[in-house]
Amino acid sequence: MFFNDPSLLVGVPLLVLGILGVGVVALTMLAPQPSPAGAVAVHRGHPGPMEYVQIGVTLAVITSIEVAIYYVNMPQKLFITTLIVLSAAKFSLVVLFFMHLKFDSRLFSTAFVAGFMLVLAVFTVVLTTLGGNII
Repeated sequence: MFFNDPSLLVGVPLLVLGILGVGVVALTMLAPQPSPAGAVAVHRGHPGPMEYVQIGVTLAVITSIEVAIYYVNMPQKLFITTLIVLSAAKFSLVVLFFMHLKFDSRLFSTAFVAGFMLVLAVFTVVLTTLGGNII
């Protein structure tokens, strides 16, 4: 399909990267302004041990769903899309809570989200180009 129409080989990745660029610019504009010199940042709302256990259990449940999906007969497009969505959910939980990005500057969150979106775009382009049938 992609090799028959070369415009798709170039058009889809450029469209995805354009959307990512708009998203990164929007997130950067929403970043909080730096505090005045000498101000001490107070971190509030960090999760306690029980919240970490709940997050760990949630990650285990998502992983078990991923393993169970492997044994279910479903169309390949749905299978790949479902696994990518579940992996993105796990990635988000780990980055937000275990790496404390939820409580840090929005600039760090923007960098991680932009990197993840770029990896997802490249992954999709490679899978599609090699015949992964996800688009």
